[in-house]
Formats: sequence, C-alpha cells, structure tokens
Amino acid sequence: MIFKLNFLPYIFLFILVNVNYGLSEILSMVLLGGGTCFATWFGWSTIQDNTVCRYMECCNKEHIPYDLNKLKISFSQRLFGQPLVNELVNILTAHKESIYDSNRKSSKALVISLHGWSGVGKNYATSMIAEAIYAKGMESKFVKIFMGKKDFDCTDKDKTKKELIAKVNQVVSKCSTSLIIFDEIHDMCPDILDTIKPMLDHHHAVDGIDYRNSIFIFISNTGGPEITSNLLELYSQGITRNEVKFHHFEPTIRRSAYYTGGFEKSSTIAQHLIDHYIPFLPLEQRHVEMCALAEFRSLGVFHPTEQMMADALSIITYGPSEEQPIFANNGCKRFIKHIPYIIQKYKTKEEL
Repeated sequence: MIFKLNFLPYIFLFILVNVNYGLSEILSMVLLGGGTCFATWFGWSTIQDNTVCRYMECCNKEHIPYDLNKLKISFSQRLFGQPLVNELVNILTAHKESIYDSNRKSSKALVISLHGWSGVGKNYATSMIAEAIYAKGMESKFVKIFMGKKDFDCTDKDKTKKELIAKVNQVVSKCSTSLIIFDEIHDMCPDILDTIKPMLDHHHAVDGIDYRNSIFIFISNTGGPEITSNLLELYSQGITRNEVKFHHFEPTIRRSAYYTGGFEKSSTIAQHLIDHYIPFLPLEQRHVEMCALAEFRSLGVFHPTEQMMADALSIITYGPSEEQPIFANNGCKRFIKHIPYIIQKYKTKEEL
C-alpha cells in the first residue's frame, strides 16, 4: 500500500507553533483532519507526543509525571509540624494507581478538604501537590484555582453557578487528570458548591465529561479552633503530636464546616462526597523556627546569625491564650515578607 502524503501543511504549522503557543488547538484539529491516514499509521498519541507536545503542554505523562516521590521529599524538607499531611502521599498514590491500573478504576473523583488556621501550610501543601503532579506546577493549564468571595459572592448565584460549571467542564474536558482548587471556602457564598456535586459523585460521566481521574481540593480556615482544642485535649491525655490520627479530628471538622461559609449545609458533606478531611495542626515554636530557617535558606542565607533568627521570630505571637502560649497564632505566614527584609537589613549593616 502506498501513502501519498503532503507534508507541507505540517511543516507550515510546525513553524507557527514556535511563534504562537496558543495554536495548540488549531494544530491538533488540522493534523487530525488532514492526516487521518498518517495518524492511523503511527497512532494519534505518538504524533502528538512528537509534534504538538514538544512545544506546549499536553495531557500526557511527560507533562503530568505524577511524581509522588518528589511530593514526599517536598513535605519532608519544606513542611513542618504536620504529621497527618504526610498521608496525602498515600492518598494520592492510591488515586494514581486507579488512573493507570484498569483493574482498579476509580468510581469517583478524589476530593480532599484541608482545614486549619491561617499560615499552617494548607496552600503551601497544595502547591507542592501541583508541582509533583504537573511539570508546570501551579502554572499548568490543567490546574484551576477558584478564590472564595472573589469568585463566589452572593450577588447573582444563578449566573455564578453556570459560570462555575462551564469553567470546570472546560478544564477537565481538555485533560481528565486535572486539579481543581477551591481556596477560602469559608468566604464563599453558601450552596455554590452543590453545583459541582455531580462532578464529585459516583458517575461515569457528567455532560459527557469523565471526572473520575480528577482531583478536587478544598481549602478552608474552618475547623481551626476545633483542631486546636482537640490537640490540647490529646496532649493532656499523653498523646504526642506524631501519634494523632484522622479520627481524632474528622468528626469535629465535619460538624463545624457544615455550618460555616461555603460548606454550610452542603451536600458535599451531607452525602459524604469529601473523601479525606486533612487537619493542619497549629504550629509550636520549634516548627516556626524550622520554617524560618527554611525561608532563610531558600533566599541563600544558609547560616543566619542568632540575632537574625531572633529578629525573625520576634513577630510571632502565641496562643490560644496568654495563659497557654503554646501555638503560633499566624503560623509561618508572616515570614514570607519579613525574612527578605531582615536579610536586607543586616546586609546593609555589614556594608556600613
């Protein structure tokens, strides 16, 4: 059999790809329409991997390496005082196996809800997850972030719900292995989340789109006080921080979330569509010190002086009360801007 092919259109489009990143959709359509015989011969995925996907992000293993060993290392080196968060590696490993093992096909999307005080690492852990799964990390076009009140106020709920469905459909239709993040759930308008309930439930497809390989992460300050109270009670019982289990926190987190913000009376909780509630524990002084050292090192200061460390830690206050100054009130959040200032401050003093 002889194949008569005109490669000129391919060469032309190949040049255009280098000029404009946004031509991926056009290139895919033209190649599909004009090279049916070529695609049949070599396999469409092979053609994409060796043309389009060399120049732009595609939904394949090269761009979605799903490197959970990298996540494990990131947690150990960059996230402190959160023993239960390490279980995310096992949770994501099980989900990954359900994607690539036909005998273990998942019946629903993976839904994870992160809870705890501000500054204890919820967003930080989420960014590490994205960095491990996607080559482009949080910049991947297969990662979509929604922000609490900014994206979900109560002015026009019907319009907001329609836009939410459209945006999530758009991302997952391009790649079933997508990551959808809802940040600041506590500031969301109630009942908006129920809009995506079918996407989280046990369905083969919703509007022709399969969500079972996707991950949904909810991030909320809800449950912070309850987590702190539970942890103090566990301490009083002689249970150490590294001995705590999910069951010590999940019931209280679920109860408090069900009556607060975007989770208020949500079917995502009532119908048990959230697979894992991850408590982020309040940080103690030793954890905050580890955060400060890590931040100094990330900025090239590997051996900060005692004075620099003392200056960095001076902005941290402790609670939950003056009588119990056990946990850092703002976690490590304030270090992000404070430590660069300290480095510049002491650099200037040395120059003088």
